[in-house]
Amino acid sequence: MTQQTTGFFPALARMERQFPPLARTREPFWRPQIPAPARDILVPAWNWRSIHECPEGARLLSLDANAAYIGAAGGVKVAHSHLTPTGGIDLPAPRDVLPGYYRVTVPYWAFSATLVHPLGNSTRVETETDVWIAAPTLVLLLELLEEGAIAELTILDSWTAQAHTTFRAWVDHLKGIRRDLMDAQHQAHPDGDRPADCECVPCTRLAEFKLGYSAAWSMMLTGERCKTRRPDWAHTVYAQHAATMWRKAWRYTATGCPVIAMGHTDEITVMEADLPEVMARPKPPFRIDATGYAIGALKPKSVEVATAEHTAGPTALYDDTDTGDLI
Repeated sequence: MTQQTTGFFPALARMERQFPPLARTREPFWRPQIPAPARDILVPAWNWRSIHECPEGARLLSLDANAAYIGAAGGVKVAHSHLTPTGGIDLPAPRDVLPGYYRVTVPYWAFSATLVHPLGNSTRVETETDVWIAAPTLVLLLELLEEGAIAELTILDSWTAQAHTTFRAWVDHLKGIRRDLMDAQHQAHPDGDRPADCECVPCTRLAEFKLGYSAAWSMMLTGERCKTRRPDWAHTVYAQHAATMWRKAWRYTATGCPVIAMGHTDEITVMEADLPEVMARPKPPFRIDATGYAIGALKPKSVEVATAEHTAGPTALYDDTDTGDLI
């Protein structure tokens, strides 16, 4: 008997019906009033290449993150209630940042030859003096301020929530399903040799699962066809993912080896020859898991050979002025 697939994994519905982000026993505000900053939020994104000159013929390895958004969702606090205006505030410690939105001054980034600005290479970062960001982006900036990597930062305005919660139960559920689906795929292809467009049942179900949990965040943005209308939740997860990837690249540069490019928010390109020595260090800048199982770890995605194009300097600015379409 032929097994059937459903076409779409209902990740958000599972959260709404079975694993809501509770505060004690109370369900969250599912559809609070949307604050104005939600329509003007800058979620860091990039399409960036360094000025480092790669030897022609060098192998450039692109790495991307396993289940990046599941990992990001498991590591954030989100507002349980609605957001309220809290105005300009003193800089908190990174661990004390409340969920919500913050209007901050755009910090000067002195290391643009080494790594993309932590707010991304959007035209907005170049042309605006202040922007609205989500809490995880603020945490990253505060950490960089403590390190001395940026010199000044001011919070001009804010919308936050004292009552907060997590997606921990939902994320644990998604992790378990993902692991079972990957086990089934491995059993179907024990040698790992499968076509990119494989349509066997295990591969199809894993693809449907990825589509379903990725769609959960975009569904939260609008509230269409779902119970949840929480753009602040989606922005928090997107921002956490961006901050996590940026930190990996920043730690990599601290080894003395260059990051060659960053793209599609979850992709880091390095010189393949540098990687063994970097990963052999007592504290490597990130984990690598080619199997794809370890959530948040990087895996090899593609290799290209450096040509004259790779010595042309940084890419043009990435225009993400319409963040709603971007994410």
